[in-house]
Amino acid sequence: MKAQVRRFISPDVELDSYNPADPDNFSFLLQAIVGPNDGPGEESVQFIVCTPEALKDKVAREGVVLGRPLVIVDSPQVSRILIAIKSAIERTEGSTWQEVGGRLSRLGRYEFEDFVG
Repeated sequence: MKAQVRRFISPDVELDSYNPADPDNFSFLLQAIVGPNDGPGEESVQFIVCTPEALKDKVAREGVVLGRPLVIVDSPQVSRILIAIKSAIERTEGSTWQEVGGRLSRLGRYEFEDFVG
């Protein structure tokens, strides 16, 4: 079983027309809506897309920044960012969807990564 990206969404920016004021210093939340390639269902994997300069500013403010779920980019080329993330997600596979989900949590913040049921 493999993960398949159904769509991308962002509560922070309009992905189709994103053009930050400073292309060297920006960050935004990106959600990949994913499901199994062989059936229905979808869940979220979240990423923080940011530039090195935005990361540097965050470190200056907070002192320490943990890396996951950062995606560090050199430009606001959304199509390039989405292609890279989609490729990483769609290489993720496992024998069950739970196993796939565990592996997705290594890339970003998987919706059910802490679920105990």
